[in-house]
Amino acid sequence: RCRGRSLHPMMLMTPDAWVRAANPWCGWLRFVLLPMMLVPLWFGQPMAAMMVMMAWMMVPRLFRKPISDTAWMTRAQLGMRIWRSRPMDDPRPLLMWCLILLSLMRAADTAAGHRLTATLLYTAAYAATHLIFLARTVVVYERRRDGDDQEAPADPTEDADVEEGETTDGVS
Repeated sequence: RCRGRSLHPMMLMTPDAWVRAANPWCGWLRFVLLPMMLVPLWFGQPMAAMMVMMAWMMVPRLFRKPISDTAWMTRAQLGMRIWRSRPMDDPRPLLMWCLILLSLMRAADTAAGHRLTATLLYTAAYAATHLIFLARTVVVYERRRDGDDQEAPADPTEDADVEEGETTDGVS
């Protein structure tokens, strides 16, 4: 019986899932998985594309918490968590996120229409805007970690056993 129930709790990122998503292997895998959904769309298999999207949502549950914050992707993911917990007083990160989603949606549309050049261009736009956004979230995290950010909420790594300066990253 599904009436009155919602599947959204499965899609929500719990605090533990956020920290697990900060594992650099998880972060890079999620970065690659989003454009990978274009392949099934190109071949007319929207259900396979949805399965790739489900994998994208479930990947954080497969990895351990990162051991340190030395990896760039770890700092980017932890910075994203800080950014998402703030009030939206600065529209620039939100605008960047909209550009990321727009480029990915256009890539999906052109992939379904078998327009290779446009698909590749929109996929490149996705990668570029996403990497720029992640670079910005690294700055957000580093400011918070170094104590330069007065408005940031509590440190997302406090409950995560993520140590600054250690050199290994855990993968299960």
